[in-house]
Parts: sequence; C-alpha cells; structure tokens
Amino acid sequence: MKKVLVTVAALGLVAGVATTASAVEWKMSGKYMVEGAYLSDARGTGMDLTEEAGTSTPSDAYWLHTFETNVNMKVNDKISMSSVIRLADDSFWGNQTGGDINGGNNMATGATNDVYVHQLYMDYMSPIGKVRLGRTPGGTYGTNFMDFDQRANRIVFWPSFLASGPVSTVFYLQKTTDQFNFNDTTNLQDHRNESDTDNDTYVARVFYNTNTTDAGIHYGYTNNKTNAAQTDQRDQLTAYGKFKLDNYFINAELNHYFGEIDFDNPATLDTDYDSWAAMLQVGGKFGNLTPSVMYFYAQGDDKSEDDENNQGLLTTGTGDMFEPLYILTGRHTGMLNNDLFSNNTGNLSTAGVHAFIVAADYKVSDALTLHGAIGYAEADEAVQTNAAGAAVAPSYAGRDDEYGWEYNIGAAYKLLDNLTYEAHFGYLDTGDFFN
Repeated sequence: MKKVLVTVAALGLVAGVATTASAVEWKMSGKYMVEGAYLSDARGTGMDLTEEAGTSTPSDAYWLHTFETNVNMKVNDKISMSSVIRLADDSFWGNQTGGDINGGNNMATGATNDVYVHQLYMDYMSPIGKVRLGRTPGGTYGTNFMDFDQRANRIVFWPSFLASGPVSTVFYLQKTTDQFNFNDTTNLQDHRNESDTDNDTYVARVFYNTNTTDAGIHYGYTNNKTNAAQTDQRDQLTAYGKFKLDNYFINAELNHYFGEIDFDNPATLDTDYDSWAAMLQVGGKFGNLTPSVMYFYAQGDDKSEDDENNQGLLTTGTGDMFEPLYILTGRHTGMLNNDLFSNNTGNLSTAGVHAFIVAADYKVSDALTLHGAIGYAEADEAVQTNAAGAAVAPSYAGRDDEYGWEYNIGAAYKLLDNLTYEAHFGYLDTGDFFN
C-alpha cells in the first residue's frame, strides 16, 4: 500500500524590506538597569529556607544588569516588525562569559544570557483584525498578581469583528514544546502511536475598558503530551478588574486552575488539578499620599489528597511584576516570586499563602517618592500529612503556619527624566514556619 504524505500550510506570512532606510519608519529605544542586592541568610540562590538547627547561614551580596534594545520597523500601514534584544538579561557580575577578566570580547549565548532574543515578531493588519506571529510578549490580562512576564512562540489574533465599544477580544495559540525529533529511543514506540506529542496552549480573552474600568476574563487550555506515559490537560480561568471612583481605586483578581493528569498505567492514581488564588487591593490618592490595603491568597497543596494537586502557586510562584513585599514576594528571594531564583520556591509555593499588607507611597516632590509597607503572612497548608496522618515533605510534624511580619521602606529619586535611582530595605521577622 502506498503512503500518502500531505503537508498543509495553514498560515504563512513573509515580509521583506529591500529599500532605502528613508522609505521605512524606524523606531529605536532601550534601557539599562544596574541592580545591587544584599540578602542575609542566603546561599547564593535567594533566601535560605532550610537552615539547620545550630547553624548560621552566611549573607550574600551581588550585582546584576540588563541592557535592552527595542527596534520597530514600520514597513507600511499594514506591516511592522519588532524585536527586543537583551545583551545582558539579569546577568550577574563576575559570572559573564567573555568578560574582560578573561581577555575575550565575544558575547556567548547560554545560561548566562549574554545575548537573549527577548521578543521577535511581526504584526499584520488584515481586513478582519490584527495578526501577530513570532516570539511575542504574553500581554497583560490581570493585575500582575498571577500575570507572568513570559514570552513564547505564538500566533495571536485580535479580531476586529468581535470588538464593539469598550469590548475587545484576543485569541492565541502558544507552542510551548514541539517534539518533532527524538534523539533517543526511550519510549519511541509509545511516541509512534501518538499523533501529537507536543505541549500546546490555547487562550481566549475578553476585555472591557472604559475611563474608570479595566476588566477582563482569561481562559487558557494546555494540552501537554510530551510524556507518552500520561496525558496532562490543564485549564486556567481568570477574572480581574481594576476600577477607579473619584480618588479611590480597587484592584481584584481571581484564578482557578483545573484539569487532570491521566496516567496510562492503571496502577498509578490519576491526579486532578484543582486550586484557587485571589487578590484584592483597595486604596486612594489624596494629594501626594497614596495609601492602600491588600489581601492575597494562594491555595496550598493538601498532601492528604493524593488524587488532587490543589497547589495554588504551582511551581511558578506569583507574577514576576507582583512585589508588594520586598522579601516574601521579592524577585531576589525566591520565596513566593521565583523571577531570579526559580529553585527556591518549593516550600512556600507548596504551602500556599494568606497575606495582609498595608502600604503607602508619598510623593515628596516631582523627583522624590517614598514608600512604606507592613505585611503579615502565613501558610495555607503548613503541616501536610498523607492519608495515614504522617507528615510528608516539604512539611514537618509540629510546623507552625506563620511566615511572619515584614517591614519595608524604600525611596525612588528621579535624577533625570529618564534616569532613576532606587533604594529599598526589607526586614522579615520570621515566624515558626521556618523553624
């Protein structure tokens, strides 16, 4: 029997520029950030959460920087191409390949992120809406609480026929993993029996925007079939709203994760995703003073429920840009936010969180702004036990649920319109959860 091979080009767009520079509209911008940090009780991977009795963890201090160039080429009214290239992406000083101390001048790719394609995409204004293809930013859909600064290879579509007044929509397909070639023979026969062994995400969003309201609903479905021994299907539903009323504002977000992991082995118990996370912030602007109160919650994983993964933060932590507290949600600590130290969130992200924060910003002048915050946090599931009642990792028998009280002060001084110096200090009076 003959094999019939069919290749279908579902969507292919090619844009080229071959003309003088004056015929194309170029826009270029960029930024450079140098950041220094000092952490007590740290081991080079953020805060140390596992200090043994009788030991004293040393401190850690370091510098890092990011240099970013943004280039946009507008070919015509229908086509534009954009790129964001980072020559250093949170690169730690003294840990850069090809640094002067090595006598080299080459910029190497790899884990040091000396050269990093942060974004690279093309926009096409079609008759039925805008289409974006490439390595695109995720785009904000919430309040930053669980909104991650992620890029991915996507086909994004803003349909003009589904936009009316304050309502708009966007849809996209995200290719997280494409397993079209297997270099080893592990489970090769299993993969041959599968028509799809990729990890794909499908997203639909609806927005409602007015002068006083920014609200929306996000739905995402992830079908992860990279493991031939299981089918991993996960859904995310998010609703958010940012409201303004005279001098007051309210920001709220609610997330629900659900789905299941279906194992092919009958002896392995299938696992359901079932977790919640929420945030509510209320504040106001009174002259130069902007006070606010906040509560946020992420469900911890109850280990006694062997057939459920109800871990609200999963392995991703809170959103990269969500930093109401410098330590508990700071990008340098790896506690609830894993922006810089993704390997350090295990204990807290599994245990979940209840947090209460009172904060205020005061604009002393056009150049100087002061910040202060006090927060209290505790675990949602501190002492975790299995069905037999025995404590299981990362929990320990007798562990308390208190993360502790945190105190923050900070200042931002604008030296020039495009140059700002910031200094922040955070202190966490740790609770018994860390004993």
